[in-house]
Amino acid sequence: MTDGIYSWIQNVACFFILLTAVMNFLPDNSYKKYVQFYMGMLLILVILSPVFRFTGLENKVTSFVREFQALESEKEEWRERAGQWEETWNPEGEEIFKEQEVSP
Repeated sequence: MTDGIYSWIQNVACFFILLTAVMNFLPDNSYKKYVQFYMGMLLILVILSPVFRFTGLENKVTSFVREFQALESEKEEWRERAGQWEETWNPEGEEIFKEQEVSP
C-alpha cells in the first residue's frame, strides 16, 4: 500500500517537473493557454490513476485504447487500398462513357 502511495507521489512530482520544463521551453506565450489546458487534463489523469486501478477502470481504458488503435490501423489499410485503386484507375474510360451518352 505504501509503495503505491510513493509511486503515485513520484508520478505527480514528475508531472510537475515536466510541466515546468515544457512551460519554460515554449517559444511564445501564445501557446501557453493550450499547453496549460492539455497539461491540466493530464494532471487529472495522473491524480485519478489510483482510483482507476482500484475500480478496475484501468483495464477498460486500456482495452478501449487498443480497440481504437486497431480501428486506426484498419483505417490506414483502407486508405492504402484506396490509393492503390486510384493508381490503377483509368480516367480514359470515363471519356468513353461520355461519348456514348445521347444528348437531347
